[in-house]
Amino acid sequence: MTKIRYGNEIVRFIHCKKCLDEIPTGMAPREYAQVEVGFTAPGLQVWCKRHEVNVMDIDFEGAGPFPADISIKRTA
Repeated sequence: MTKIRYGNEIVRFIHCKKCLDEIPTGMAPREYAQVEVGFTAPGLQVWCKRHEVNVMDIDFEGAGPFPADISIKRTA
C-alpha cells in the first residue's frame, strides 16, 4: 500500500458540472462544493447535495477489500 503523507495529495479534483456552471464570480469551487463521498455496494460514489445528482461512481468490479488508513493526522 502506498503511504499517504497526511497532506492533500489530490492531483485532480472532482466537481459537479452544474455547480461549476453556476459558481458565483470570485468563489473557488472548493468553497461552493456540497458533495458527499461514500461507499456503495459495488464501489464508491460522489454525490452533489446541492443538485441531488450523481457526480461520479466507481465500480470496483468485486475487487478488494482495499487497505485504507482512516486515521486523522494534522500536517502542521
